[in-house]
Amino acid sequence: MKTHTLTFVFCAVLTLSMLGQQIGENSTPVASSGVLSYNPNTTFSNLASCNGTLPNYTNAIPNGGRGAASQDFEINFDAYDCLAADDFEAPGSGESTICEVFITGSLTETGFAGDPGSGIVFKLFEDDGGLPGTLLYTENFPGTVDADNDGSFLLELSGGPSLSGGTKYWLSVHAILNIILAGQWYWSTASDGNGDIFAWQNPLDGFGGGCTTWSPYTNCGLSSDGPDLLMDISFNESLGINSNSLERAVKIYPNPANKQFTLQTEVSLEKLTIYDLSGRMVNNVDLSEMKNEMTVNISSLVSGIYMVRIESDQVSIVKNLIKQ
Repeated sequence: MKTHTLTFVFCAVLTLSMLGQQIGENSTPVASSGVLSYNPNTTFSNLASCNGTLPNYTNAIPNGGRGAASQDFEINFDAYDCLAADDFEAPGSGESTICEVFITGSLTETGFAGDPGSGIVFKLFEDDGGLPGTLLYTENFPGTVDADNDGSFLLELSGGPSLSGGTKYWLSVHAILNIILAGQWYWSTASDGNGDIFAWQNPLDGFGGGCTTWSPYTNCGLSSDGPDLLMDISFNESLGINSNSLERAVKIYPNPANKQFTLQTEVSLEKLTIYDLSGRMVNNVDLSEMKNEMTVNISSLVSGIYMVRIESDQVSIVKNLIKQ
């Protein structure tokens, strides 16, 4: 078994000759793949908008199997944790929500099936001058959503904010995958040329590309081609109460909070979920019997910033909460 050197990692290129090597204790993550195979039977035309009234947003022209790493590695490889994201425009002139996203990717080894603790994290961001900005929504999925373990999968969202038609947003997906057990996942790149080029970050700079915050991938030393990432986004029209009206109707205070905060509402609500910044759910509260006000205990949470997702029966919003 060959050992990949750190010099090669900084090169951030996976060549064809490496594809036959087995993952082992000396394996080191690689930021961008050479030509890897993905499922040729995947066709974006098979996906229709969820309620059939709004067009999909699609990056569909592959770059011959090349891809960008977007993965949360085990603790020994935390320096290589990285995220990829691509922009899209919400359809129509009204409000919509994302109902499904199909992501095309590839795996180097046993993949999600080889790691019982594997998962996939979906994140949605506002646009900030051509890069991902404020985090709007996050949802975690088990690795088993990739049922045939080929690196491509359909994510069926359980919630999410309403999006304004004609507005740019950013979508990020990353794998939670143990490289020793299961190898790497790469998000396959596309040559459609839609919107901005895809963005990438490696916060602890293990790859040495200097992109510790969101940056255009061309600034990060990736050899992934591009300029986009393969994805197909399906939307539903938002009906009835929308995110703007829900935002106005719901308040949480005090914020920052110490041991508890108060949730106040003028409308009926279903559920409140609190996530930490990694996307891990830390609290879940049933609001279906709530009247106008409820106290939520957060004394068990460590100090930091959390995302509070508040859901009605039609739409959801996310508010940031500071725990002192």
